[in-house]
Amino acid sequence: MRPLKPPTFQSAARLSLQAALDQVVAAEAHRNERNLAYVRAVVLLISSMLDIAVFLFPQALMGEDYIPPTVMIISICASLFALGLVKVLQRTLSLRRLRQWQLIIPVFDSLLLCAFITNIWQVLGETQPLILTNIAAFCCLMAISGGIRLRRRAAWLTTLLALANFTYAAYLFRLNIAIALFATITIFGTGFLGMWMGSIVRRHIKNESGRVLIERFLPRTVVEAAFESPLNLLQQPKKCDVTVVVADLRSFTQYSEHLDPQAVLDFLNRYQGLLATLVEQHGGWVDKFMGDGMLAVFGAPEPLDDHAEKALTAAIAMAWEVKHMSPLAMGIGIHSGQVVAGCLGSVQHLEFTVIGDTVNVASRIEALTKTLGYPLLVSRTTQELITSKTLTSVGFQTIRGRVEKLELFTLG
Repeated sequence: MRPLKPPTFQSAARLSLQAALDQVVAAEAHRNERNLAYVRAVVLLISSMLDIAVFLFPQALMGEDYIPPTVMIISICASLFALGLVKVLQRTLSLRRLRQWQLIIPVFDSLLLCAFITNIWQVLGETQPLILTNIAAFCCLMAISGGIRLRRRAAWLTTLLALANFTYAAYLFRLNIAIALFATITIFGTGFLGMWMGSIVRRHIKNESGRVLIERFLPRTVVEAAFESPLNLLQQPKKCDVTVVVADLRSFTQYSEHLDPQAVLDFLNRYQGLLATLVEQHGGWVDKFMGDGMLAVFGAPEPLDDHAEKALTAAIAMAWEVKHMSPLAMGIGIHSGQVVAGCLGSVQHLEFTVIGDTVNVASRIEALTKTLGYPLLVSRTTQELITSKTLTSVGFQTIRGRVEKLELFTLG
């Protein structure tokens, strides 16, 4: 028997994203089911009080000498069960458990409605046949309730149960076939309306799912602007004081030329995924991956008071973690300054990024880690913003493309 292959980073990432999307759908469906449970409980409690009053004063309220206690008993039991459902749905449920309840609850509603129809027919069927209009209304409510569960199966279930209950009522009350057919079509149409409303909500959920997915690529504030007010993305780019971190693996080209392309991709995914996680944990975001290189920004598009401290802490964490997962050494360059953050590109394709000399200098500093032999280099501009750690000067160094030299620092 061949051993199972470990999951690739792509499959793990896909599962992670799918879980996030499922969680969005589950949260909305759970919220809807809980709100419906509140409404059901309130309606049944009011109904129970009315049924108790009718049982105690049948002549005054219904013009009857005697009302059997079965209606009152069933109403009270249903109210207690409805309160139990509220208690259950107040807890956080897994997606699997929620779907189970979405099938159990409509069956409960159907049995309750069936008992209500039977008792009404026994008590009032002959004297007040127009009560059937109330039954038809309850069936419509049951049919449309499936739409809030965001599943076609649940919507079809509630519609079919509503139709079955009305068919049962029409049989008991000996309803005219034409009128019964008209009411049946109305109930089915109500159920279809519920399905249509559910599809609208599902589209909304897909938009939220898209938000969850896009947040993997862009800063959260940019994603929120894109969804809430898309034109805000095209506003004038703004200047930000930031710290830029550029990281790159040493000798990656020679390392990868003897590997299978899939193995190279899996390695890069693990490596880049690790860097992105650490950057986000420290308040930054990844502007772009460049093969085995990465450019991260701390302090844009939203200001970050301690962006230099956050950037250095993230860089130290990256160096430590990569040392344990990669056979290659990594160089990191850090520089602080002003950049312009905004959208770059054409109408057909836009990219949110940061532009400025700060980015270029950070990249040049990272390149010097190879020649100077230090895994991490920090510019004086950044060093002056850091108070939590002591950095050691490595002297003034020539930066490619710049006339004046720049003093660089490393960890002491």
